[in-house]
Amino acid sequence: MERRRRQRPGTWAALIALLVAAGCGVPAAQGACISWAPADDDAARTELANVVVEGRPLERVGERAMFGVTATVWRVEVDRVLKGTAEPGTTIDVAATPRSCEAGGAYPDGDPLDGAGRLRLYLSDSDFGIEGTEAGLALITPFDGVGAAEG
Repeated sequence: MERRRRQRPGTWAALIALLVAAGCGVPAAQGACISWAPADDDAARTELANVVVEGRPLERVGERAMFGVTATVWRVEVDRVLKGTAEPGTTIDVAATPRSCEAGGAYPDGDPLDGAGRLRLYLSDSDFGIEGTEAGLALITPFDGVGAAEG
């Protein structure tokens, strides 16, 4: 009997949401062109995520390769855990998932974790199954990974 690796729900959802378009006009050495399917609401974002926390980005702590481009990694202080194994009162390192194949670089509208205050973060804890992407916590998409924290 062949044994198959069980995929996490957020990983599958992220993989389904990705459409890697070969003809996006960016050479392969620069990374994959990714199109993201939008999440309809907080419930959909929570379903896509492996980890959902509320907290504050404290500082930039490095960079991580994602989709062949460079993503900024932030240290985040966790105040509240809504899903996953994070613990309140601890810090986690989170990559701000970059856009690819767009003019203006990885964050054409600004890094979503830069100076943002207290946020709800919808996170994947995988490498998205994409070559050129390092594993670790990251926003589920460049568009749906950050929401408003309660109270």
